[in-house]
This record gives sequence, C-alpha cells and structure tokens, in this order.
Amino acid sequence: MEASEQLALLRRQDKQTFAALVRQYHGPLKAVARALVGPAEAEEVVQDAWLSAWRALPQFEGRASLKTWLTRIVLNAGYNRLRRRN
Repeated sequence: MEASEQLALLRRQDKQTFAALVRQYHGPLKAVARALVGPAEAEEVVQDAWLSAWRALPQFEGRASLKTWLTRIVLNAGYNRLRRRN
C-alpha cells in the first residue's frame, strides 16, 4: 500500500489500517515513553497516545511523517503524566 493511500484510509479512521499502524509503531513508541516516564507507566502513556491519535487522525495534515507525529503525541502524553505526578 502506498503512503498516500494509507494516509487517506487513516484519515477516514479505517480500523484495519490503524491496527497495522499500531503493530508497526507500538514498540518504538513504548521505548520513547519508557525513557520519559519509566517502565511502570510507559504502556499507559502509549495507550493514551493511541487514543489521542485515533481522535486526531481526521485532522492530520501530513506535514510531518506519521512516525514523527505519533512520537510527538507520545511525548505530550508523557509530559502530561509527569505534570500530574508532580
């Protein structure tokens, strides 16, 4: 599948395409979260990020790569978690 086709399906919130995205990026995103909040909370941070990404997909403009966009969402979720913790 071409990137433009994948992006079009994701913007329409195609569940199969989103599931493939989760399979592709969950591990690397969890590593980012683990580095930020620690191993105990990393999975929750990534789950929160996936929910945020799902909700925001229709507005995704594609100015950044999906990986960059998802990483930023994970970082924001992690920072929010750290703020609540402190």
